[in-house]
Amino acid sequence: MDDSFTRVWERQVNEFLQQPVPDEITTHGQQTVVDICAAIVAGSAIPSIASVTDAIKLGRGEASVLGSKRRVQPEQAALLNTAAAIAQEIEEGHNTGGHVGASIVASGLPVAETEAVDGETFVAHCIRVYEICVRLERALFAMKDKLNEAVPWLLRNPHSTWTTVGPALITALCRGATPTELKETFRIAANLAVVSMHDPYAEGAPARNFTAGFSAQAGVSAAHTGLAGLQGSQAAIEQVYDPFDELLEGGFTSSFDTLGEHWEITEQYLKPYPSCRYTHPPLDALRDAMATGERKTGKNAELVADIERIWVKTFENATEMSHTEPETLTGAKFSTPYVLARYLLDDEITLDSFTEEKITDESVRTLAGTVSLETSGQFEKAFPESWGASVKVELADGTELTGECAYPRGDYRKPLSKSSYHKRNRRLLAEGLPANQVEPALTALAELEIHPIRATVAHLIQ
Repeated sequence: MDDSFTRVWERQVNEFLQQPVPDEITTHGQQTVVDICAAIVAGSAIPSIASVTDAIKLGRGEASVLGSKRRVQPEQAALLNTAAAIAQEIEEGHNTGGHVGASIVASGLPVAETEAVDGETFVAHCIRVYEICVRLERALFAMKDKLNEAVPWLLRNPHSTWTTVGPALITALCRGATPTELKETFRIAANLAVVSMHDPYAEGAPARNFTAGFSAQAGVSAAHTGLAGLQGSQAAIEQVYDPFDELLEGGFTSSFDTLGEHWEITEQYLKPYPSCRYTHPPLDALRDAMATGERKTGKNAELVADIERIWVKTFENATEMSHTEPETLTGAKFSTPYVLARYLLDDEITLDSFTEEKITDESVRTLAGTVSLETSGQFEKAFPESWGASVKVELADGTELTGECAYPRGDYRKPLSKSSYHKRNRRLLAEGLPANQVEPALTALAELEIHPIRATVAHLIQ
């Protein structure tokens, strides 16, 4: 064993970063990059993102901010791209490892662009970093749960806290780091935490979106310091990460034994709806319930006046999404009552479901007030391998409509059709790009692997 590594798993990480990616895994990496690019462009149009992107004073550089005309330094582009990537709550995620791809891709794009990295190489880099970050995030979620019990503020933002490692490693790889530089970059980033001290479920821009951006920016900077010769903390690898073996069922270090054998990226999900993933199982269960009832028309709105109560049973984490009168775009995206009510009123959930006018609509608030969430032992036992929910809709005449969802749409076991996913991405790109750029952008993303990243990015800016 190389004595320069404090732990066996640290060496495994470093060795894996230099291994080839099997052809059959590459498709998942391409899908991840395309998904995040579309999410960034859509997020760039949100006022809280667009106004900051336009007004912020930054030094000029060669890195593009997607969905805009800005060209800045890579660290700065990572800040703005990552904030946009998660703002619409439409980006991919891993079934048990959080929203892994967002900060990796959003941070890596500006570095790959300025370093003239080709698409095939970039996709492979993203896959390797994804595999490492899934394993790290499971442990870090356990630590966040412990900390949340001990402090009066929250550390539960899965997009930002402790996600400096992904941006750091993708930056180092795109810049051609040596094995020694990769080791030091990992150690530097693994000892950083950017913490949002207020509820990310309610306050999007400051407490969630830009905290993730700050974390990505810190990760890119960590890589640059490692490449400049800064040495990371050996002690942190031992003293901070060893306790994870007790916090995680089945241990922590053993998960790195499967690097290169079990590919976590094959268990990602792709979102059909721009809302928190925890709202999706109840929504799909509601869709099931409404489809089974005897109705006069095909429109859900015809039944709204007759609804007395909507009962949702799901896993415990999802019951936190119970607030009925959200005040912000992010608050609405993290409210199951709002999402269900908006679906019943409009027969769909799209980006337009979260405008200020629709969020403050009295009819949606009244309907959302009929929704109750409770924990189900059945669904809690299956979580996080399975994200399930059941719904019962009680009508005024005593009729009950019921539905159940074991895996929400977009789960790797219940994937979206290619046509549905393509249509979704077209809508996302149309949100942040001029109409005449949407089709060329779709083509560029479809050909991502065969062109330089710089050429792909050129289709994703205004």
